Amino acid sequence: MDKKIKIAVSSFEKDPSTVKFNFLFNGEKRTGFALLFDGGYYVYKNQCQHLPVELDWEENDFFDEDNKLIVCATHGALYQPQSGLCIAGPCNGESLISMPFEVVKNNIVITV
Repeated sequence: MDKKIKIAVSSFEKDPSTVKFNFLFNGEKRTGFALLFDGGYYVYKNQCQHLPVELDWEENDFFDEDNKLIVCATHGALYQPQSGLCIAGPCNGESLISMPFEVVKNNIVITV
């Protein structure tokens, strides 16, 4: 049976913004993040595609200075928020791993 994680839409303070969450995958603690960007929601596993490290600079801080791209704190790879595609850095052309979700009654419901 799949596990569901709920994040209230009201948790997003502005557009763009992110909400980080924890989940178990094959018995290991992992993190993911949901983001609101240009009015759309997206959900990704919090893992760079170059090295198996989390992306955020500080806790739940995923965006570059201009709030236009997701940036990896380890080596500066840049990802498009809408697609997860890496457009600059050592993982250029690879994509973040998206997680299935749906918006239900003002909640983002993520399937793990």
